[in-house]
Amino acid sequence: MSKRGDEMGISQRQNQILELLQIHGFLTVNRLSELTFTSPSSIRRDLSQLQNLCLVKRTHGGVTVLTENNQAIPLNNRMTQNVKGKRIIAQKAAVLLRDGQSIMLDGSTTASFLIPYIAGKKDIRLFTNNMMTAINAINHGICTHCIGGDSVNNSAVLSGEAAYEAARGICPDILFFSSRSIDRNGRISDPTKEENYLRSIMLHNARKRVFLCDSEKFNRQSLYELTCLNHVDIAVFDVPYPELKVNCEIL
Repeated sequence: MSKRGDEMGISQRQNQILELLQIHGFLTVNRLSELTFTSPSSIRRDLSQLQNLCLVKRTHGGVTVLTENNQAIPLNNRMTQNVKGKRIIAQKAAVLLRDGQSIMLDGSTTASFLIPYIAGKKDIRLFTNNMMTAINAINHGICTHCIGGDSVNNSAVLSGEAAYEAARGICPDILFFSSRSIDRNGRISDPTKEENYLRSIMLHNARKRVFLCDSEKFNRQSLYELTCLNHVDIAVFDVPYPELKVNCEIL
């Protein structure tokens, strides 16, 4: 099994599927069944797990492999995903806002839904590494600082050495952050290494850490682990997560 397969905890057959997809680019379920001498139903179960790990993308009629360079969903696409859930999360998280706070929002679209609620508070200083979030905050009259850096995957989210250095000097009262995946043990992970590292700096410096997560991210695992909910102050979900096994306060 490859080093990556060992790290992700996938089976020998699932690793074989990934290797075949690396060679062929695209394969149907029936063709994978033939090449691995496995039933189509077993292949479908393997593909479901690999998709949950953000390693493959299932399409009509088959499957393609996702590489470390193309796993992240473009920001414009993320803005339209589960908007209802993100609005519910923002409404719940708004009870944590206070006048005079220094607030950090990570680059996630989920955190950006808090802007209208933040605008209702006085004497706020807002920090973010998402240029679209920063512009939205400025348009709402919020005192805003955009953490500079390099564009991540050609998006409005900034990261890299300049962003890391800037974030190390900021100790906000409260951090609102999200990520691509969370499993039932509370492990939070993301497919984008640069964003994950910047979030780790934000988490280290913030006085209060609030994780925002919609139900589409439940029971998933991405390539890079960030932290565990046991090390977060509060989690905010759009719906209950009954399988979750953590000690974190949940809104």
